[in-house]
Amino acid sequence: MLTFAFSFLLCSTTFAQDKTISGQILDENKASLPGVSVIVKGTNLGTVSDFEGNFKLSIPSEATVLVFSFIGYNNQEVTIGNQTTFDISLEVNEKQLDEVIVVGYGVEKKAVVTGAISSVKTDDILQTPVLNAAQSLQGRTAGVQVTNVSGQPGAGIDIRVRGTGSNGNNSPLYVVDGVQMDNINYLNPNDIATFQVLKDAASSAIYGSRGANGVVLITTKEGKSGKLTVSYDGYYGVQQAANRADLMNAREYMEFHNEGSVNAGNGEKWDLDNPPAHDTDWQKEVFQNAPIQNHSVSLSGGSEKSTFMSSIGYFAQDGIIGGDKSNYNRLSLRLNSNHKISQSFTFGQNLNFSTENKNGIQEQTEHEGAVTSMLLHDPVTPVYAPESDYAKYDAIVPSPVKSDDGRYYGMSDLNLQGITNPLGIIDNTKQEYNYMNLVGNVYLNFQPKMIKGLNFKTDFGFQLGSSKKREYSPISSLDQFTKKNSLSSVRQGQSQSTTWQWENTLSYTHSFGDHKLTGLIGNTAREHSNEWINGSGTDLQFSGYENAYLDNKVKNESQTNDGNRYLHRLVSYFGKANYNYKDKYMLTAIVRYDGSVNFGPENRFAFFPSVQAGWVISEDLFKTSDIVNFMRLRASYGEVGNESIEPFAYLSTIGKTEEYLYNGERYTGFAAQKMPNPAIRWETATEINLGFDVGLWQNKLFLNVDVYDRRRKDLLSDNPVPLIYGIGAPTANIGTVQNKGLELSLNFKNSEGDFRYDISAIASYNDNKVLSIDGKDHILGYKPDFYDGQLAMKEGHSLPYFWGYKTDGILQNDAEAKAYNEALGKSAVPGDIRFVDTNGDGALNAEDRTDIGDPFHDWTLGLNARFEYKNFDMSIFFQGQTGAKLFNVAAMRLDAIGAGAHNYNTRFLGRWTGEGSTNSFPRWSHTAGDNFTLINDMVHLEDASYVRLKTLQFGYSLPQSILSKAKIQNVRFYFSGNNLLTFTNYSGLDPEVGQSNDNQAMGFGMDRGSYPQARSFIFGTNLTF
Repeated sequence: MLTFAFSFLLCSTTFAQDKTISGQILDENKASLPGVSVIVKGTNLGTVSDFEGNFKLSIPSEATVLVFSFIGYNNQEVTIGNQTTFDISLEVNEKQLDEVIVVGYGVEKKAVVTGAISSVKTDDILQTPVLNAAQSLQGRTAGVQVTNVSGQPGAGIDIRVRGTGSNGNNSPLYVVDGVQMDNINYLNPNDIATFQVLKDAASSAIYGSRGANGVVLITTKEGKSGKLTVSYDGYYGVQQAANRADLMNAREYMEFHNEGSVNAGNGEKWDLDNPPAHDTDWQKEVFQNAPIQNHSVSLSGGSEKSTFMSSIGYFAQDGIIGGDKSNYNRLSLRLNSNHKISQSFTFGQNLNFSTENKNGIQEQTEHEGAVTSMLLHDPVTPVYAPESDYAKYDAIVPSPVKSDDGRYYGMSDLNLQGITNPLGIIDNTKQEYNYMNLVGNVYLNFQPKMIKGLNFKTDFGFQLGSSKKREYSPISSLDQFTKKNSLSSVRQGQSQSTTWQWENTLSYTHSFGDHKLTGLIGNTAREHSNEWINGSGTDLQFSGYENAYLDNKVKNESQTNDGNRYLHRLVSYFGKANYNYKDKYMLTAIVRYDGSVNFGPENRFAFFPSVQAGWVISEDLFKTSDIVNFMRLRASYGEVGNESIEPFAYLSTIGKTEEYLYNGERYTGFAAQKMPNPAIRWETATEINLGFDVGLWQNKLFLNVDVYDRRRKDLLSDNPVPLIYGIGAPTANIGTVQNKGLELSLNFKNSEGDFRYDISAIASYNDNKVLSIDGKDHILGYKPDFYDGQLAMKEGHSLPYFWGYKTDGILQNDAEAKAYNEALGKSAVPGDIRFVDTNGDGALNAEDRTDIGDPFHDWTLGLNARFEYKNFDMSIFFQGQTGAKLFNVAAMRLDAIGAGAHNYNTRFLGRWTGEGSTNSFPRWSHTAGDNFTLINDMVHLEDASYVRLKTLQFGYSLPQSILSKAKIQNVRFYFSGNNLLTFTNYSGLDPEVGQSNDNQAMGFGMDRGSYPQARSFIFGTNLTF
C-alpha cells in the first residue's frame, strides 16, 4: 500500500516551467488524432493529445525540438523557436521501419535489427479470447508452433520455437518487464504493450542458458504525462462444442457388434428386430453451453516528473464439459510507475498480483475419465435409469451414483472395460486448484551528466507463488458389469515457490559522424526455490467434499505422503556490442558466461558467443527506385546452452522408498534414487540463420524470409539402464539433434480513401532429426497400454517418432492370406492387415517395428486480414498445420482387448466386408488380434493436419463528432466468433488438443482422451475516457 500511495503522490506533483505551448494534431485525412505522444527531444518531458487531438505542455526555455509519435505514423520533429502554437499533420507509416522494438536488454529500430525477431501486435493479442497471451502467437509468428494442451478452462499451452531440440523442457523463456518467467498465465493480456519473440540463437544468446528454447519479450503498458486516462475493455460470450466425433448410433452399434461376435465364432448378441429402448447420444448429453467473460479497467496518467499505470482485470470461463465443475477464473492487479528524481536519476517499479482458481475434471487418461467415457460408452444405456431399475441397482452395487435430485445414473451391464457413465463421473468427483502470484521488480537508472550516452541500471525482480489442490471421489459404482465399488479417496497438496533475480547493466552509446557504437556489459544472479508436500488417502470415514481431508480415513495404512524442496541457482556475466554505419551496415557481437548448480564443479560454467551482421542493400543499389524501398540481408551465428535437468544429477542422492514389511511391522526405508554422473555438462545449441527482408511500393508490401540450421549437441537425457540394476537411470549427454527450416512472413497494407486493409500471412517449415545417440541404438518413450509399439528416439529419425508396424493394405482373399501366412508364419484371414516384414527375416515380430510417422507438423500456416471502412472494421484469421501424425489412444485402447462392448467412430463402418470392399481398413472381429494390438500406420495413426477459421470479428467505432461532445476519447463495439470451423480428417474431437501430455518430447503426439477446444461467440466493447 505504501508503494501505491507513494507512486500516486509523486505522479500528482507538478513543477514550474518557463513556457507553455499548445496545438492540434491531425491525420492524413485531417481528422483529429487522440493519444499522440508529444515529447521534448532529449528529455522525458512530454504529454499526449486529447480526444480532439489537442495538446498543451509546459516546457523549459532551453527546449528546442518537439517529437510527435504515434503507432502507425511516421515520427515528426518540429523546431520550437518562438512558436507557442502548433498545427501538426502526421503521415501514415505503411511499414514501420522506424518503429522501436524490444530486444535483449535494450531497444532497437526495426530497420537495423539483424536477428530473427518477430513482433505481435497488441490488437492481435486481444482479437481472440485467450487466458494466456502467448496463445496469440499461434498462426501469427513464423517459426513458432503453439499447441493447446487441452481445451479445459485454465489448461496450459505448449510452445516450441523452431522445433523440438531437447528431450527435456522445450518451452521458451518469458521476460516480462525484465523479470524472467517460466509462464505468463498470471498476466492480463490487456496489460501488454509490446510482444516480441527472439527466435535465433544469436538473438537469444544474451540470455544464455535461459534462452536456449527462444525468448518471449513482453513489456507492459506505462502511463504518460498529461490528463488522467481511464479505459475499459471487456467482453461476454457463450461457448459451445466446436466439433463432435462421428459415433455410431444404437442401430449401427448393434449391427457392428453382431458382426464382430460372428466373425469371432460366436452368435449374434443383439436382436435387431427388438432394439433397446434407449439410443443415447452421450456427446449431446455431456456437452453444454458455457459462459466466458473478461473485464479490464485501467487508470493512467502523471506529471512531467512521474507517471503511473494501474489496472484490474477479471477473467472467468466455465467448461463446455462439466460447467462449473470445470471452470477457471483469474483476478489480477497491476501497478507500474516511473519517476524522475533529477536529470541523472530515474527509478520505477512494476507490480502484479494475481489469484487463480480452477476446478477440473479428469481427462487424458486413456481409458477412464469423462471425456473418454463420453466417446466410448455404449449408446443403449440411458443417462438416468428408470425408477423400476433402482431396486436392481441397489441389489447389485452398494453405492450407485445419484444426481443431486436423487435420480440414479444409468449403468451398463456390458463389458465396457472400465468405461462408465460420463455424467456420473462429472457429478461424482471434484478437483479444485488455487494459485497466488506476486511478480514485480524495482529498478534504478543513473545517467551521469558528465559522460553523455552512459547509463547504469540496477534491477531487482522477484516472484512469490503458492498453490494448493484438493481432489475428492466418494465411494461409488457406475459399473453394473463388474459389480465393483470404487473406494472413496482424497488427495491434497501444497507448494510455495520463491524466485529472485538481481541484474546490473552498464551501457554506452556514442555517435561520431555516420558511425554509431553501442556497448553493454552486465551480470545476473538468480535463485529459485520450491517446497511442496502431497498426500493421499482412501476409504474415507465421512463422505462429502466438505470432509475431504487427509485425516478423514478409516485406516492409516491407506495414507501416503511425500514432499521435498528444490533449489536452483544461476549466475551469469554478459556483454553486447553494436556497430552501425549510416543504418546501412550493422554488426553485433554477444557473449554470455553462465554458471549453474546443476553441474559439477568442473563443468559448472560455460561460454556462449554469438555474432550478427546486416546490410541494407537498398541504400546502395536501390536508393532511387520507386519499387524497392527497403531491402536487407541478415546473417547470424549463435550458441546457447541448456541446463534443464533435475538438480544434483552429478551426485548420488538418497530418497524415501515404498513401505516394506519386516517381522509384521511396516517400515519406510531410504535408498539411492538414481545413478550419479559427475561428467554431465551443458547441452549446447549452435545455430546459423540467414535472413532477407524487402519492402516494395512505399513498403506497402513487405516480405521477411529466414532459413536456419540449429544443432543441439550433448543432449541431456536419462540414459536407460537394465531394470536389474534396481536404481534410476543416470542423466547423461547422449547425442545431437538438428532442426532446420524456412520461415516466410508477408504483409500487404494499403488505403484507398476511407477504405483501409492490412493482410498478413505466415508459413514456416521445420525438419527435425536426431543426428546421433551415443552408445544406444534407440531410446524408448511413452507407450500406451496393451499395444506393441511406442514413441522412440533413434539416429536418423525425428525426436520422437512413432515406432510401430508398416502395412501394405488388406488381405483380400484366401489366396493372398495363404501366401502371407506361409511367408511369415501367421494365421491371418481375408480382411486382416498385411503387415510388412521390414527386416526380411521371414517372420513378423518386434524386430519389424520401424518409423511409421512423427508427431510434428512440417508446415505451420496463418492468414490474418483486417478491413476498415470509415468507422466499421472486420477481421478474419485462419491458422493451420500440416504433416503431423496423431495417435488416437482413447479411441483405440479397447480395440486391443477384443471383447469390449464400447462404441466406435463411424469410420469403422468403412471396414473390410468382402473382397474389393476396401484396402484401407481391416475387418472387424472381437478377436481381431494383430489388426488392433500392433501399433500400425493404418488403424492407429491418423493425419492431424488441419485448417481452422480461428476468428471472425466485426466492429464499429463511434465517430469523433459524437465522442467529443461527451468528452470521450474512444468507443468501439464488436462481435466475434472464435474456432468457428475446422477442416481436418482426424476422427477425434480436435486435431490440436492432446498433442502433448506434458512438455517432454517423448510424450508428444498422443490423444489420450483430451478435453476439446470450444467455439465461442462474444460481444465486447473498448472505452477510453
